[in-house]
Amino acid sequence: METAKALPSSNDRLLNTCFLLFCLCMIDAIFTDFGIRYGHIQEANPFVRSLYDVNVVAFYLMKASLPILLFFLMHFTKPSQLVRNLLAVALIIYTLVIFIHISWIIIVSAFI
Repeated sequence: METAKALPSSNDRLLNTCFLLFCLCMIDAIFTDFGIRYGHIQEANPFVRSLYDVNVVAFYLMKASLPILLFFLMHFTKPSQLVRNLLAVALIIYTLVIFIHISWIIIVSAFI
């Protein structure tokens, strides 16, 4: 008889959530790069826009470094409930941003 697999620990769920945030950040970076490069969108964040204008590699490194830093902080510290809630809010915001990217891709492809 097989035993049921144990549920992931709270720490594992947090690390998985950080990995999901990293993936969403990278998808956002790729879509943003594509949109800016082909003139379909403009970056709304002035800091990110100036970073992109100076160096696209730095733009990608910044986008990747923030969730990686969060991943290491979550791995080596015990996050408070506030941090957990903020992580959930960040996931929601990035999910909405991805949907916005998908919507402009659909709109742009409809007019090509």
